[in-house]
Amino acid sequence: MSAVFDYIIAGAGSAGCVLANRLSQDPSVTVCLIEAGGGDKKAIIQTPMLLQFAITEESINWNYWTEPQRHLKDRKLYWPRGKALGGSSSINAMHYMRGALENYDEWERAYGAEGWGREAALEAFKRVEHNENHGEPWLGQGGPLNVKTIAPLNPLTQRYFEACRRRQIPENPDHNGAAQEGFGPYQVTQKGAKRCSAADAFLKPVLDRPNLTVITGALARRIVIANGRAAGLEIEADGEVRVIEAAREVIASGGAINSPQLLMLSGIGPADHLREHGISVEADLPGVGANLQDHLDIMARASTKTPTSIGYSLRKFPATARDVLQWALTGSGNFTVNPVQGCGFVKSSRARDLPDIQLVFIPARGSPHGRETMTGHGIMVHACHLYPQSRGQLRLNSADPRDPVLIDPNYLDHEEDVEVMTDCLEIARDLLLSDAFDGEFKELELPASTNGTRAQLLDHVRANAETLYHPTSTCAMGTGELAVTDPQCRVRGVEGLRVVDASVMPRLVGGNTNAPTMMIATRAADMITAANS
Repeated sequence: MSAVFDYIIAGAGSAGCVLANRLSQDPSVTVCLIEAGGGDKKAIIQTPMLLQFAITEESINWNYWTEPQRHLKDRKLYWPRGKALGGSSSINAMHYMRGALENYDEWERAYGAEGWGREAALEAFKRVEHNENHGEPWLGQGGPLNVKTIAPLNPLTQRYFEACRRRQIPENPDHNGAAQEGFGPYQVTQKGAKRCSAADAFLKPVLDRPNLTVITGALARRIVIANGRAAGLEIEADGEVRVIEAAREVIASGGAINSPQLLMLSGIGPADHLREHGISVEADLPGVGANLQDHLDIMARASTKTPTSIGYSLRKFPATARDVLQWALTGSGNFTVNPVQGCGFVKSSRARDLPDIQLVFIPARGSPHGRETMTGHGIMVHACHLYPQSRGQLRLNSADPRDPVLIDPNYLDHEEDVEVMTDCLEIARDLLLSDAFDGEFKELELPASTNGTRAQLLDHVRANAETLYHPTSTCAMGTGELAVTDPQCRVRGVEGLRVVDASVMPRLVGGNTNAPTMMIATRAADMITAANS
């Protein structure tokens, strides 16, 4: 194997797989894709109904935990991130959500991310996808990533839709279309009966290209910098530490946690912090690891009277056994349907022009992250605040690449976030209490009271809120003191180095972050190719 490649990509997640595909289209260049995890052939990755097991399986997960959150009763929160080909797109709920187009105008206008407005974003989104729906001029056809609407829907999901109608929430069949506000089914990255991850869509179809090398089980230790330029990547694989040289560029695509960690380990970041850990400073960039943003989520849950919901019970055992057998023998049936089905975008009491709360309905009785398998039947509504004002940070725990970083999202540090998260729980609770669920509704479980005060609801939020898995902005692009990368995703102060993943978002988008990450990588690949042509 050659030890020199034109491009080295650190991380085979949602961005890295896109980059590997796009850059290796040119047969005259060589590309090396590095991934710390392994393959993605596990049934829990490929099977939509088993996603709760994918998100908690330690062998395909970085299994991060935050620092104690002072506004959440000093709890440490579980932050799963994918550690396999496809990264978090191999363990997520598969929701394909672009965010509001206005978000990209804000990137350009307010944060100096020139060239990232809605028109450029929409063009790249359409190139990414093959959407089984048809919605010109909004949806794309012919792209590598298959997108479809969840079907068939559980009858309880239809009742959730009716609960939304009775709350005067408008119906919206396509949240990736002209506007977000309203309720409807989620679109998902699924092809046929299986998950369609970034690895499935972008990487596997091109693995036979002679100019593309993929190395799994390899930990990126540091970027090698010589005379102010990224010259290679030091990796550890099979107990051996070695350096792979880059003739053109090194691209960090490890995500909002691993990319800033890799930069700091390489001497790029807040100078005083790096010196504390004995790391020589190559570029003093205070924004590395700063500006951390995430969607905080709160769940309301109720038990139901019949086994209509997705769940485990003696009453449903024959049907469940049949579903397992059908899936095992033919790869078809209910196990191929995503359980996280009902979408919604609504406005809080603090909303401005855009809806600032995202709703997620699941026709099941479950626990946060699915870490606890619950029996019985029920329904859940999750609600998250889309535009938090609070900002957190990542910091090195040590100079050891194997030592996880210290993650402090600093949730609910801003008063507006407190108010909106209380609205989130109130709306989620009231939807479950809707008479649309008459005949099925049994008992409200979370929150405990059907008519709790705002203070009681907030106390419940502080005791129970969790991440919705959308960390961003720790290597933000644009201008200003905390900008780590320019609008070309180039790291300031170091030649031949870019960051391409969710960490470059200057502001968290109003929705799930997997689709925007693939859009970012698609546009960045254009920029990289143009710069080196």
